[in-house]
Amino acid sequence: MDKAKKKNKFAERYRITILNNRTLKEVWNTVLSLRGMIVVALLAVVLLVGIGVSLISFTPLRKYVPGYPSDNERFLLIDNYMKVDSLEKVLSQSDLYFDNLQSILVGKNTKPHFIDRDSIKNSDSKTAMQHIRFDSSLYKQIDEDQFNIHYVDDERTLPTALSTVKIHFYCPLKGDITNPHSPETGHYGVDIVSDAKDPILSVLDGTVIMAGWTLEAGYVIVVQHRNNIVSQYKHNSFLLKKIGDHVRAGEPLGFLGNTGEYTTGPHLHFELWQNGTPLNPTDYIIF
Repeated sequence: MDKAKKKNKFAERYRITILNNRTLKEVWNTVLSLRGMIVVALLAVVLLVGIGVSLISFTPLRKYVPGYPSDNERFLLIDNYMKVDSLEKVLSQSDLYFDNLQSILVGKNTKPHFIDRDSIKNSDSKTAMQHIRFDSSLYKQIDEDQFNIHYVDDERTLPTALSTVKIHFYCPLKGDITNPHSPETGHYGVDIVSDAKDPILSVLDGTVIMAGWTLEAGYVIVVQHRNNIVSQYKHNSFLLKKIGDHVRAGEPLGFLGNTGEYTTGPHLHFELWQNGTPLNPTDYIIF
């Protein structure tokens, strides 16, 4: 009997009526069982929760909710994340620099460094060399005049390590040589004078292994190339690259300057080394 009464109680229907308080006229009414009223109440609760979540998620009211980060806090979180990511890249570049430095000291090839922000893929240098090898002499002359490229074809003038390959050197700076290559007097490069606004260009593809300030040479940048070739650019006014950057032939590294103690005016001191031996740049580059 008790179970039947409870079942009848849930099934029993109730009328809900809304009356006008002044005229006692019926405005609205409905008939619901106890089970139906419970379902309506649950639906109302779900609807209210959904409205509250939407207001907090998509309106400025969320900043008044305790524990929810403000716009400024979210900006700081993103900024800190970017700084941590930058520090990780700097650390990896430093590790790469020391690895390359050790490789240079023992005569091994250096590891290349690729920048994620550069979406341009490196071209196949072998394919480019084959294409240039079959170009006409007129095309070669146009390249030398417009892009300051010097093609070294006579293998008798190349060191042993370079005699089996064809090297295409960019001119680092077009100008007048005021102090020639003289290893006997300790001058292992050439001094080039030009317009102070001219950029300093990389002679070959490579990786920057040193970029910074020295007391004697001012702003200096050193690039490691293939075949154990190293190029040095001294007395720059300021530098455009940092350690670990991968540079292409003809890419600007800095600007002509007059920095350091060993300078008497704006010029570029350019050195070219291979396997620890200084090369005469004028043998391979037309300035």
